Order: sequence, then structure tokens, then C-alpha cells
Amino acid sequence: MEQLIARIRGMALSPAQEWQTIAREPIELVPVFTRYVMPLAAIPAIAGFLLLAMVGLFFTGLSSMIVGYILSVVGVFVMAKIVEILAPKFGGPQDADAALKLAVFSPTVAWVAGAAIIIPILGGIVALVGGLYALYTLYLGVPIVMRVPQEKALTFTLAVIGVAIVVNIAVRLLTGVFI
Repeated sequence: MEQLIARIRGMALSPAQEWQTIAREPIELVPVFTRYVMPLAAIPAIAGFLLLAMVGLFFTGLSSMIVGYILSVVGVFVMAKIVEILAPKFGGPQDADAALKLAVFSPTVAWVAGAAIIIPILGGIVALVGGLYALYTLYLGVPIVMRVPQEKALTFTLAVIGVAIVVNIAVRLLTGVFI
């Protein structure tokens, strides 16, 4: 638990330094998902459920929580594959471990800020700011973790975000889930 809190603090307060640490660490798929992604991805899902349950939409909230949580966890894996595939086109290596690190740790602040959505209106703003900050941390991590040249980091980040948006829309269209 202490490691989880330290990583959250690092990604929130000094992401460039935290990316340096992350780049040097080994990573394993199952442990990072069970100890990091799954607990943090649950935060906005549970907060959204509680908000909807408080306004009398228990079953809507429950289904939104389950689907949102699953999509969030699967989205990290999909994002890692997108990063891995795109990196060589921008001068970085095709490195599955580095791509996984970027996909796992960049949404940290967004997940934690997602707890605020339990507060109507203000919470949505806090969650939005957390999401935007997560995109900034993604950008910071690109040259450090993926070793994409700094001059191509912004273009690479925008390409990853663009592809991720298209994939997200396609998944939601295919599943009929818009939450």
C-alpha cells in the first residue's frame, strides 16, 4: 500500500522524476494490473455508482460501474498495444514493457481525481482537470519511458490520444455502451 501511495504522489507532484524511476523498474503484467490498475480504476467507477445510487438510479449506477470499470482496465492494455505499435513510427523502440509502463501509470491522476465525481458539478470539473493532467503526464513520459525523441514527443502523444479515442468510440459503438 505504501508503494501505491508513493507512486500516486510521485505521478501527481513530480511526474518527470517519477517517470525516471518507472523507466528503470522492471514490470510484470499480472502484478501491475492486480496491484495498481485494478484498484485505481475502481475509484471513479465506485464514485460514479455512489452518485447515481444517491439520486435513485441504483441499477443504472451498478451497470455503469461494472461496464466502466471493465472498459477502463481493458483500455490500459489496449493503450499499451497502441503505444507499442506507434513508437517505432516516431523514432522510439517497439518495447512492450515500456509501452505497458506508459499506459499503466499515465492515467494515475485521472483515476484518483475520479473520486471527486461523487460531488455534483464540482466533482466533474475536478475529474476533468485530473484527466487533462494525466494527458500531460503521458506527454512527459513519452521521451523518458518510450525513448521517443523529445522533438517528436508531442506528435507521438497526440497520435496515441487520437488512436485511443477512435478505438474507444469503436468499442462503445460495437457494445452499445455510452456512459
